[in-house]
Amino acid sequence: MEIRIGKAARTCAGTERAFEHGEFVVSVVRLENQALVRQDFAKSVYAPATAEGALAVWETQYIDPNVANQEPAESFSPLRRIFYDALESADRVQLAKAYLAAQLLRRQKVFRLVKESEEGEGFARVALFTDRLNNRLIEVRDPQLTLTELEAGRSLLVEELARLENGDEGVEEPESTGDVKAN
Repeated sequence: MEIRIGKAARTCAGTERAFEHGEFVVSVVRLENQALVRQDFAKSVYAPATAEGALAVWETQYIDPNVANQEPAESFSPLRRIFYDALESADRVQLAKAYLAAQLLRRQKVFRLVKESEEGEGFARVALFTDRLNNRLIEVRDPQLTLTELEAGRSLLVEELARLENGDEGVEEPESTGDVKAN
């Protein structure tokens, strides 16, 4: 038997109403006639009796592909969102956070290093990355960040990642004061 489970349906199996983007859906998989059959129900319609005899039941969030394609790719990754937000700042701690996030995204193979240049004394090092998700070229500057600035950026990055991954997106993020002392 070949195991294939189809993609989420666009409509509720119980009411035939179209799902809305971001709506929570309960998926049920059964074995029928030597084939796996998937049914998706709106969370408000789903009843536990619906899952009797099911092989698997799970809850997921329906993502409408038409809506998802209109959103920037960084909206799906907290680390990418933090990187792009910090990249626009002139604050050195924010730049440290962007630099560290870029290195993490490189390790995750989301960013690919194209070129790294180290210019003469007094000049900033520059790393050119390609964002593999949207083929965007990104220039990340390392303005000779101190260890103190890098540590402050790392702490801020960890805090923001934890906040975004816990769903606390409405909370105002702390602004860096920029008064980190150099080593």
